Amino acid sequence: MKQRLISSGVGIIILVAVLILHKTLVFPIALALIVGIILFELIRAIGGLEFKLATVGVMVYGVFSLLEFSHKFFGIVSSLTSLEIINALDDVLLPVCLALLFWDYMRHPKNFLVEQGAFMIASMILVPYSIRFLIIFNDDGTYAEHGLFYVILALCGAWIADSGAYFSGVALGKHKLCPEISPKKTVEGFIGGLISNAVIFVLIFLIYAKCNAIDFSILQGLKSALLGLVCAGVSVLGDLTASVIKRQKGIKDYGNIMPGHGGLMDRFDSVLFVVPAFYTCIKLFPIF
Repeated sequence: MKQRLISSGVGIIILVAVLILHKTLVFPIALALIVGIILFELIRAIGGLEFKLATVGVMVYGVFSLLEFSHKFFGIVSSLTSLEIINALDDVLLPVCLALLFWDYMRHPKNFLVEQGAFMIASMILVPYSIRFLIIFNDDGTYAEHGLFYVILALCGAWIADSGAYFSGVALGKHKLCPEISPKKTVEGFIGGLISNAVIFVLIFLIYAKCNAIDFSILQGLKSALLGLVCAGVSVLGDLTASVIKRQKGIKDYGNIMPGHGGLMDRFDSVLFVVPAFYTCIKLFPIF
């Protein structure tokens, strides 16, 4: 428990520091580092690290495809080299990285399984695709006024739901939700997570509105509650999906970068699902 608390404390300090520096290059670089570590952990989980060319291709494309959404990153890079080269690199990087993967596939016809290759391709596209919405919130002028607030809430949406589900499950849990995947999850915990997330989201939006002198109507409160419900439901989907992979591969955690918690993927499995859902809801049904 002590080790877990220390890891949590260090993680929170790093997260706060990155958020304070969200208008600098620290933000996209930190997210790119997260993407790279998650991809590494996922590849290791399926036994793909022995295929070095494929691993390099997946991680390079994953990190670059995230950074291309950062105006700040390309603002610096374009001052050092021509924008045409950057655009050309963006166009050729995907086929080059895929070529590395398929070359490794041909070099190891007996060891490199088709499901491993498919999983690596899906991961290198989906992981940065999910995290990029945090950069969009932070960099896109459309969200300039509330960008940091959305970044924090999109990240915390999954973690708040998980905490609500945990405490509800401990207090009321009797019926197993998915015993073959996650024996500790209960139907009561799932419902508790939905309700607690909806209530907390309304309170957070209300407090934020009051602190920034923004009118907050009943309709906005309903939208906030709906957003909380969606994030909680999607959070469980992400957590169970990651758990299925671990069970199929016979591993307890994706890594040990956070002692007591596991790897970054163990902390961000729900986040990868919640962030795109959060963005879609805000895009379709803006609250402010």
